[in-house]
Amino acid sequence: MSRLKLFISHSSRLDDVEQDKLDEDHNWRLLKATCKALKDAYGKSVDILVDQDEKGLYPGCDWEQHLNEWLAECHAAIILFSKRAAETSQWVKKEATILTWRREIESNFTLIPVMLKGQVKQADLEQDIWEILHVEKNEYIQNAESADDIVDGVKLALGAPDAVKADFPQTPFERLESLVTKLLKEGTDKQNLTDVWNSLEKCDIKPEWNPHEISQFSNALARYMLRDSQTCLQNFWHIINKLKPNPDKARAKELLKAIRALWVDAKAAGLIPISRKQQGMIAINGNLLLEVSKELNTNHYTLDRYLERAWPETDGIRTIPVTSTDVDEIQKEIRKEFGMQNTPIPLEIVDQLINDYSDPLFVYLHCSIESGGIPDPRVLNKFSKLRDIYKKLVFIFGTGEKLPEETNTKILTIAPPLDLTLEATQFFYETQAKKLLNKKYGTPP
Repeated sequence: MSRLKLFISHSSRLDDVEQDKLDEDHNWRLLKATCKALKDAYGKSVDILVDQDEKGLYPGCDWEQHLNEWLAECHAAIILFSKRAAETSQWVKKEATILTWRREIESNFTLIPVMLKGQVKQADLEQDIWEILHVEKNEYIQNAESADDIVDGVKLALGAPDAVKADFPQTPFERLESLVTKLLKEGTDKQNLTDVWNSLEKCDIKPEWNPHEISQFSNALARYMLRDSQTCLQNFWHIINKLKPNPDKARAKELLKAIRALWVDAKAAGLIPISRKQQGMIAINGNLLLEVSKELNTNHYTLDRYLERAWPETDGIRTIPVTSTDVDEIQKEIRKEFGMQNTPIPLEIVDQLINDYSDPLFVYLHCSIESGGIPDPRVLNKFSKLRDIYKKLVFIFGTGEKLPEETNTKILTIAPPLDLTLEATQFFYETQAKKLLNKKYGTPP
C-alpha cells in the first residue's frame, strides 16, 4: 500500500546549544516527541521525512541534496515555526518557499504551518519573506505547546489515521521516476543498466542500488537527478548514449523535456508563481534570458527554463518581450500575442478573454544597467494599473549579469541570483543532448 509522505521543516535548536546537547533544547525535544506521536497515531500509513530523526539524516551528512529530494517527493508538509526558524534560519526560508510553491501549483498539496506558543505569532509571519509567501493563508496551527497539539492539528488537515488515503496525486519525484521507467525497454538487461549507471557523472551522492530490476534503477536515477540536478543534462546524454536497446524516441524527448529545467534553483523558481498574487513584478539576472536557439526551439532560453521550472508540464506559458515602457504599446503587444489586435471584437471583450486565459502571462523588459536599469516609480505605477486589467500579468525585468543592489518594494527579486557559469554550462549541455537525439533518431523536418 502507498504511504503518505510527510515532510517536517524545522530549525529545532538554539544557536548556543551544542549538537551533543540537543536533548536539553525544548524545541529539539518537541520535534522528537512530535515525530513519535505522529508515528504512534498514523503507524505505517505515513512516512515521516525529517532531517536528524533516528532514521532520517544526521548532523554533518550532506543533507542538502536529500532535502531537495524529499521536498519533491512529499505529499504534505509541516513547518514548525520556532523563533529561530522564523527569524534566522535560511534553510527554513528555502524549504518554506519551495513548499509554498508546491501548494500554489498543486491543488492537492497540503501545507501545515505550526506556530509554537511563546515563540511565533501570526503577526511574525507578516513580515520579511513571510509576507510574500503567505504560508498561513489556508490552514495553520497556533499556540502549539506539545506534540499532542501538533498531532491534533495534523489530523484536522490530513484526516484521522484510519481515513488517510492510500492513493495520492503524483509528486514531482514520482513523475520523474515514471518517465525514467517508461524510457527503459523490457529488453534492457542488468549488465546494461550497470554500464549505464557507471557512465554517469562521478559524485559522492549517487544513491546505492542493486541492479536486479528496472524499478530499482528508475528510483535510484530519479533520486540522483534530484540530488544533483546540475548534472542532469550530462547524465541524460550518457543514458541515451549507453542504453541498449535504443530507447523510444518519444520517451527520450519526453524525459529531456522533464529534466531540462531542473538546474534552476527550486527556491528561485518557487518565487515566480507566488509573485502573480503579490507585486506582479520580478527582477531576474542572466546573460541568456533572451537567447534564441533554433536547436532548442526557444526564443528566450534562460527565461523559458525558469518558467518551466516554476510551472512543470505547462505548455501554455506566454512570454511577451517588449522594448517600450509605454503601457499603451505594451497593451497592443499583449493583444497581438493572442492574435486579437485587429479583430472587430470590442476591446473590452478582447481584454476579458485574455484575462480569462488560465496559464501564466508575462511581459519581459530588458533592464540592465547599460540599458537604463529598472524603470522609475512613475512607470512602475503605470505597470500596476495595467495589471488591474490583466490580473494574472507579471512583469519580468531582466537585469543582465547582476541583480540590482537597491531593492524596490514593488519588485520581487528572484534569489538566489543566477550563476552565469551555470547558465552557460546548462545551455551547452542541453544543446549537446538535443544534438545527440537528432543524430540518433534523425533531425525533425
